[in-house]
Amino acid sequence: MQPLVFEPYLRPVVWGGRSLEQRLGKKLPGEERFGESWELSAHPHHVSRVAEGPWKGTKLTDLWERHRNELAGSKLPEEAKFPWLIKFLDCHELLSVQVHPDDALARQLLGDESGKTEAWVVLEAAPGSRIYAGLKSGTTRADLERHLDAGTVAECLHGFTPRPGDCVFLPAGTVHAVGGGVLLAEVQQSSDATFRLFDWNRVGPDGKPRPLHRDAALQSIVWPSGPVSPVSPTPLPTTSPEANGERLVECRYFRIDRYRLGGILAIPAPGKMSVWMVLDGEAELRAEEGGYRRAFETGQTVLVPASSGPIVWRNVGTNLATVLAVTLPL
Repeated sequence: MQPLVFEPYLRPVVWGGRSLEQRLGKKLPGEERFGESWELSAHPHHVSRVAEGPWKGTKLTDLWERHRNELAGSKLPEEAKFPWLIKFLDCHELLSVQVHPDDALARQLLGDESGKTEAWVVLEAAPGSRIYAGLKSGTTRADLERHLDAGTVAECLHGFTPRPGDCVFLPAGTVHAVGGGVLLAEVQQSSDATFRLFDWNRVGPDGKPRPLHRDAALQSIVWPSGPVSPVSPTPLPTTSPEANGERLVECRYFRIDRYRLGGILAIPAPGKMSVWMVLDGEAELRAEEGGYRRAFETGQTVLVPASSGPIVWRNVGTNLATVLAVTLPL
């Protein structure tokens, strides 16, 4: 099976802006504020459809059901669902202060829903932007509840000014928020389990405050997890001197590697599925299966099935291209 490109799902949200169009080339309708481009999803809230090629119009869930071994290889359990929800986010304003449950608590509180461990990779960050990740050291549940009552939750949060290239890993149970002009790529479990603790006294499009989920959020927090800072990447060997690779995250749900390409990056047939996001520049993807060849620009995403065989990325722009690779740690 050749690599697959899917139609993005563009989601209007109160904290979004227009950077998905201005910086990533997404065609936003109207003048609304959009915060999310769901690049790849099998979640019931939105199922991605193939945008081009022989599978055009096919739902990802149908491909997964009928051609899973071609897509993912043979190492996954038979009952496994498509593992990820992959997005670009335009955090023009601050997201709510929120927390995601782990798998066990998500099933308990939400039924047929997974937990939500996720990671962010920052593409752009405006002066004065902010990431809040984790609670300050020593913060107790009583401390947090007191600040929730007073509307001073930010005093409990570990925060920093993000920089382009930062990667922040947020295991389920981590209190977090981001905004003030941050454009980022997000890799997460296939889940929409989000509990809001505090929404900065903001109102939604209907003029009313958005719902909070204080009890569920407090129940989901991992105490005491403490502050979360950007990860320290680990260098990766590559098959080419024209490409530099680094491991950003490895957990039970996903592995994230980043490559900066001055020329060619060759990836041998790994026997497993991968998803690639172009974060900067322009690069051409070639796959052995069917002689596939296509150029990808900043903001585009492609799923490479396990059956695609060896692939080669080649920088075709004037500057370095940056690509993100998401795989399962099998």
